[in-house]
Amino acid sequence: MSITTDEVRAWIAENWDTDLTLGAWWDRLADAGFAFPAWPAGFGGRGATAAEARTISGALSAAGVIGPPAGNGPSMGGPTVLAHGTPDQHERFVAPMARGREAWAQLFSEPGAGSDLASLATRAELDGDEYVITGQKVWNSFADLSEWGMLLARTNPDVPKHRGISFMMLPMDQPGVEVRPLVQMNGIAEFCEVFMTEARVPVANVIGDVGDGWNVARTTLAHERSNAGGGRARGVVSVGAGGKAGNLDRTVGELTELAAHGTDSHAQRNEVLLSARTHIALARELGITADPVVRDRLVQYYVENQVYSWTGLRSRDNAKSGRPGPEGSTMKLQLALLAHRSRDLSLSMLGAHGMLAGDDAHAGGRYHMAALSSFAASMGGGTNEIQRNIIGERTLGLPREPADDRDIPFRELRRS
Repeated sequence: MSITTDEVRAWIAENWDTDLTLGAWWDRLADAGFAFPAWPAGFGGRGATAAEARTISGALSAAGVIGPPAGNGPSMGGPTVLAHGTPDQHERFVAPMARGREAWAQLFSEPGAGSDLASLATRAELDGDEYVITGQKVWNSFADLSEWGMLLARTNPDVPKHRGISFMMLPMDQPGVEVRPLVQMNGIAEFCEVFMTEARVPVANVIGDVGDGWNVARTTLAHERSNAGGGRARGVVSVGAGGKAGNLDRTVGELTELAAHGTDSHAQRNEVLLSARTHIALARELGITADPVVRDRLVQYYVENQVYSWTGLRSRDNAKSGRPGPEGSTMKLQLALLAHRSRDLSLSMLGAHGMLAGDDAHAGGRYHMAALSSFAASMGGGTNEIQRNIIGERTLGLPREPADDRDIPFRELRRS
């Protein structure tokens, strides 16, 4: 029998207590199958349908409680390990992540392998029952707050580049792993670069078959695109997972109070765009709603936001059913375009005041920070150029870009 909104509301009324620690609240969500409803029982879920998952998510959002653990693990790592991992790996990796005890970082991109990810050069050399890892990764969100890294490494350089890659779970807290936060122009160190020098990964941590990491990673990337475009659920309080974020022993009452006052907890992204409603409110506050150019731009932005939201409903249904569709790439590209339009629209309405920062800026610098953060939307989840290629090839059926290195062993490729 499908769960109803009233049943979820009754459960929340019985279980939500502001004196609970965050860890205890996440345990209750997981035990009830409300953390990640579409996931299997025992891993924060209950095998729910997309409609049931929406019912649960909607009730949590309406109640304004803290939602399930947020971050790279829940959004893309968990579905990947559930799809390709063994039962033992489900227990070792997914179960604690579903309860927010461990956070995961995505260790894919490299300085020489961004748009062409399959050209990655990080080495994984077998030594007994472990791989020895040497290489560098970059643009790794919150790697400094993560216990595990979802690592793509080259285990076989003697086959073409797509075939010699393996997906493995790297323990981040070990000798040989150095994480350096990258401070962006908005002053926030959301991304990191990770240096690995003879770090160790047990063979038992390889997800899927050795050498089949590209296919495993495609699952991760599909969920990443879907979630990069999906945004956060309205109403629910989002808190980053893992022990390093420092929130597990804090009470949910304290954390919701901080969120209500706009104080972000650790492991949260800054706004990259502002809603159409926020822009309309700004225009009213500035007394410029009668300007025909402003009105036209506001209407256009509102329409694009609505189309984006409706596409998101379809995308989330697909993702929760384990079938992320092409909407993920479409939404991710649209998110980046909306972020740039939000930036240009808000700064044009503010005029010279848009050059101010911090406490001197309008609304405490919210518009200024969103403008400086808007560029991140063009990179996170894959660049705009990559999304256009994916849409062209996989959705529209256009021919792939010419490539003469698909059948050449990686060791023989010329690298700059």
